[in-house]
This record gives sequence, structure tokens and C-alpha cells, in this order.
Amino acid sequence: MSTKAAGAQTPVLILTPNALEAADISDYLLRRGYPAVSTETRLGGLAAALDYAAQPPHLVFFGFPLSNPAARDWLQSAMAKEWRLILINGDTTEPGLRSLPMLSRPFATPHLDAAMQLAGE
Repeated sequence: MSTKAAGAQTPVLILTPNALEAADISDYLLRRGYPAVSTETRLGGLAAALDYAAQPPHLVFFGFPLSNPAARDWLQSAMAKEWRLILINGDTTEPGLRSLPMLSRPFATPHLDAAMQLAGE
């Protein structure tokens, strides 16, 4: 694991229906020195997570199934805003998603390190 502390002033968002997965990623980010991590495990809470009009999140981990139209709409909106995203088990065969870093389940610290590096962290 990288020991570099991050200087993110805006939160990292973890958006996944899997609470244990969110806790694992949150723990990893806190150990890396990210001061603010926010988690949402309900699809209904995504609208609030998208409303960072003043200042976008530092990074977003997105794990909701893209087969759900609301989740897909949220992801496309975040991409249009040019937010930095890491997909969790996303479908990177889709042309519009191929450029996004992807974290595949099950994952461990080296996988998180690699995804973070691909995201520019």
C-alpha cells in the first residue's frame, strides 16, 4: 500500500449497495490519509451525492449495477461533469466506460492501489 497521504479537501464518495464493500474502501482511504470519505448504500441517496454543485467530490467509487436506469443516469451525469470515477464491477466493455478505472470483486489492497493509480492518485 502507498504511504503517501492525500491532500483531498473535498470528500471521496463511495457509492455502492454493499455496506461491507463500502467499509473496506473507506478504511483503505482513511489509512491512505484522505480526510473525508462519504458513503451511500441506497440508490435513492444518489441524487444528494450528485448535488455537489459548488465543489465536486475528489473521487467517486461507483458500485451500483448499471442495469438499473437510475444508477446508469447518475453515472452518466457524473461523467458529463468530468468527475473522477472508479467503477466497482462495472462493465468496461461499453465504449463510453472503457476509459474508467475498474475495481473487480473480490479486491484487496493491491487492487485498490492499482485502481487509485489509474485514477491519478
